[in-house]
Amino acid sequence: MKKLLFINSCIRGEASRTLELSRFYIDSFLREEKAAGRSWATEEICLDELFSLGELKPLDQEELVLRDSLLAEKDFSHSMFDYAKKITEADHVVIGAPYWDLQFPALLKIFLERCSVTGLTFIYNDEGIPAGQCKAKSLMYITTSGSPIGDMNFGYEYVQGLCRLFGIPETYFASAEGLDIIGNDVLKIMEDAKVKITDIIKEIQSS
Repeated sequence: MKKLLFINSCIRGEASRTLELSRFYIDSFLREEKAAGRSWATEEICLDELFSLGELKPLDQEELVLRDSLLAEKDFSHSMFDYAKKITEADHVVIGAPYWDLQFPALLKIFLERCSVTGLTFIYNDEGIPAGQCKAKSLMYITTSGSPIGDMNFGYEYVQGLCRLFGIPETYFASAEGLDIIGNDVLKIMEDAKVKITDIIKEIQSS
């Protein structure tokens, strides 16, 4: 059975429009995959919940020293490597993150930082060139924004770069933009985003 990993960075919880689109994507994706005879197990990592429990925080000096010593021994048994293992073992990754300050919420950066582990998500070959180790063939990035994103899509572009490092060859992007502009039809913008998501699912399945 394949694994779908949902990284939930929708800080507003159930009120999040990004979460609405993310759930629409996951439900639609799983329904289409089931119709095609393919079974998936899903796991959701809610970053806000991890932060509230004290389980997600930036790397500090003390932890970096420990991390470096474990990496030198190729010992990945410590819990600090759990997130990297999850993203390495997933067959498809979904990230839901609102468009904040031209990028995404800080908790997502902390999570991705902890996923970037030499020996797990990537290695260096004999020529010193990074080689990705992730199983996933694709990643779906979903966001919403109050205004147009335009050419300042720095959150998705950052994730695209990490996917190249991690060895995830295909990335896809869907957004609902301009949701806070007075006079805009929010329901139509959301529905249009769902149509785009449906088209992306078809593209992923045909690849």
